[in-house]
Amino acid sequence: MLQDRAGRMAIFHTLVNSGNFTSAAHKLGVSTSHVSKQLSLLEAELQVKLVQRTTRSFTLTDEGIEYAKFCEQVVSAVLDADAMMADIRDEVSGTLRLGLSQSFGTMHIIPAIEHFRRQFPDLHVEVSLFDHRANMVEEGLDLWITNVENIPEGYVAQRLADTRFIVAASPEYLMHHSAPTHPRDLQEHNCLVYQNRQVNHGTWSFIRDQEGLCVTVSGNYRVDLAEAVRDACVSGWGIAYLATYLLTDEFKTGKLIQLLNDWEANQGMHFYAVYPSRKHLPKKIVAAISFFKEYIGETPYWDKNLSHYVNL
Repeated sequence: MLQDRAGRMAIFHTLVNSGNFTSAAHKLGVSTSHVSKQLSLLEAELQVKLVQRTTRSFTLTDEGIEYAKFCEQVVSAVLDADAMMADIRDEVSGTLRLGLSQSFGTMHIIPAIEHFRRQFPDLHVEVSLFDHRANMVEEGLDLWITNVENIPEGYVAQRLADTRFIVAASPEYLMHHSAPTHPRDLQEHNCLVYQNRQVNHGTWSFIRDQEGLCVTVSGNYRVDLAEAVRDACVSGWGIAYLATYLLTDEFKTGKLIQLLNDWEANQGMHFYAVYPSRKHLPKKIVAAISFFKEYIGETPYWDKNLSHYVNL
């Protein structure tokens, strides 16, 4: 009886976090009818209605909301117990399911993973790349490295790295256009803008001698991939406001030239390691966060390299 109840609680918890019966069934590896039947049995045992069903989805009743909170506590306790046993075994093993923002992950985390795997050869790593806001339960993630600021309730965000911004253009662009001497001059230029569903960098912020200034820019190219903004800038399409983590040898080789050197880009970006809030965090998560923080450095290695060629 208790074992059956625990199984149905786990199914209900998965259903709540998946958002619909189809996703829950897929995640559990069962049919939607099985999920529906187990929910009905759970409601019968509890003698309360947990959900109001619709054709394709459901909404939680007041009782369902309270029971979902309780189930979350139970599942967290089970995960804590698993993590505690892993600590006792004192090994970093199993599978680390890692979610990464596309640009930052591709440029800086994926190259680090090979070094990480050498240090922990018994650990397998699965990587998902995306720029949308992740549902860590639905995505099946252990750790999410992201620049999203609003972290979901029940999760912890540990700052992993900071990045700055710099204004730049290519020599080719500057052959045909005069370089701006003041941020307001950018309104006369073709500016390349990064934007997606969550972010629109169409307003560029600057500061000099405690004077702050925001400039709304425009141009003929907007794209939702940060590397594409950088590449368009290198190709001479216009002026860009670039996060320093995107830059490798573009200034060293003369592909890009820094503009508005006496103004500081008054905008930063923070990358976080996000994980579930638990008393006992699995060793694989602790090991990954510690490794990536050390790999990047307190002052990120990309800023150290870049500081030889630009004014930061």
